[in-house]
Parts: sequence; C-alpha cells; structure tokens
Amino acid sequence: MIKELSYYNFIKYDDLNIDELLDKGNAEVFKGKYLEKDVAIKKYKYDEFSINELIFNELKIGSKIESERLMKTYGYSYDKDKENLYLIMEYINSKDLFHYINSYYNNDNIYKMSKSTKISVIKSLLKAIKEMWNENIIHGDLKPLNLAIHRRDDEIFIKIIDYGTCEIDHRNNGVDKEYVCSTDGYISPELDETFIISHKSDIYALGVIILEIWCGFIDYDERYKTSRNILLKELRYLKNDNPELEKIIRKCVDIKPDNRPDIYKLIKMV
Repeated sequence: MIKELSYYNFIKYDDLNIDELLDKGNAEVFKGKYLEKDVAIKKYKYDEFSINELIFNELKIGSKIESERLMKTYGYSYDKDKENLYLIMEYINSKDLFHYINSYYNNDNIYKMSKSTKISVIKSLLKAIKEMWNENIIHGDLKPLNLAIHRRDDEIFIKIIDYGTCEIDHRNNGVDKEYVCSTDGYISPELDETFIISHKSDIYALGVIILEIWCGFIDYDERYKTSRNILLKELRYLKNDNPELEKIIRKCVDIKPDNRPDIYKLIKMV
C-alpha cells in the first residue's frame, strides 16, 4: 500500500514544524505548523503493516473536502530515514462533543445543559451531517468523540473529524466492508449482522447522538440487543419530556433502514 501514497499530496518534512504532543490514541497527534499555518500532525510507523486502510481513508476523504464543517487533510510526509509517516491535517482548537456534553454534568452528576443550547447543538450537528452527505460520504463511526464543537461568531459550530472508517457512496447503495469499526450503542441493527455501511446506518447513529445531547450519556452494553433495549427505555423517558423529539429520534433508530429519514427530511422535521 505504500506505493499508493504517491496518489496524494506529498509535503516535504523540512517544511513541517512539529511541536507539542496533543494526544496518544491509535496514533500520536502533534500540534505543528505548515506554511505558517497551525496544523495537526498524526505520526505512524512507515511500514506496510502500519500503513493501512484507515490511513488511506484519512487521505482519500480528507484531501477532497471543501466544506468548512468537515476536517481537511492537507497531505502526508515522512522523515529522512523513512521511519515514520505523518499525516498533516487541519488543526481544530476545540473539544469534542463527548467532552462538551460531559462538561454540563454538575457535582451531583446531574445533566444541566439548557434547552436552547441543546437545540443549537442539534441544529449545528444536522448541518454538518448534511455537508457530509453532499460530499457522498458515509462516516461509519459517528459518535460524540468524532465531532468537534466550538463557538464561532457566538454560534455553536460542529465539525466532523476522523475519516478512518469513511467510504464514498455515489450511488447511495451502501458499501460492503471487510469489517466495521462502529462503536457499541451507535451501531445500527443491520451492521450488527452485515458489514454494509450506508447513509441510513449513519442516521441511526445520529439519532442516538441527538438523544444523548438532549438527555445526557447513555450507558450502553457491548451486546447489541442489550444496548437496543437501553436505547428504547431512554426514548420512553424522553416521550414525557419532549414527545415531538422522541418521535423524530424513534424514526432515526427504526430497526428497518428504509424507514429512517434522510438528512434533508430530518432537518425539516427538527
């Protein structure tokens, strides 16, 4: 797969300035500069084993992005001895939606996000998903950790990040994968049985995220059926608080993909 890197924009290592370590996840992420611009730099081992589909998806998807609501990938680089590969990406100086939601729990572990803030977050999220659909992108692992959130011009602004599991689907038929990396609680019923990701599987995950924005985090189980029952129980609680939103979310998490709304209908419903 290393030869396929030549299809993408190569950035000279000497043009990079790698600074502080930001994160240690599946890959180390550094803050740096490229052409006087702040960037995020992901570091991987430069070998056939480490350079996999997840890395190529970051390049393939991120390098074609035009929307400001989707994170951009500028290109790749490697050091002089070709020991390490670097992905150069847009630097986003904000927290993810997971930590944003978590910040609204008080000392008694009670969720205190205001109704107006919930509505603003949900509307910004829908705008970001719409931009993703306009680019024919299926994310495959939508969850709060893969959504960056900050305020811009006094408005809540959400940006979609992490394209490792993404696919392009021009025909809207879904994409058959060798494996899926979706997260417990956000994985749709059909993905629990097949490896076909689609826009409608993203809508399922989106419904779960909207529920968590409104109600706070849900403690899911690694077993799909148990997680599904937990989700439906939370929806019954929501029905007493906001019956209209409960109806919308219930449509998003319908067990049948064809019954779920597309993002354009969902925006009109909300």
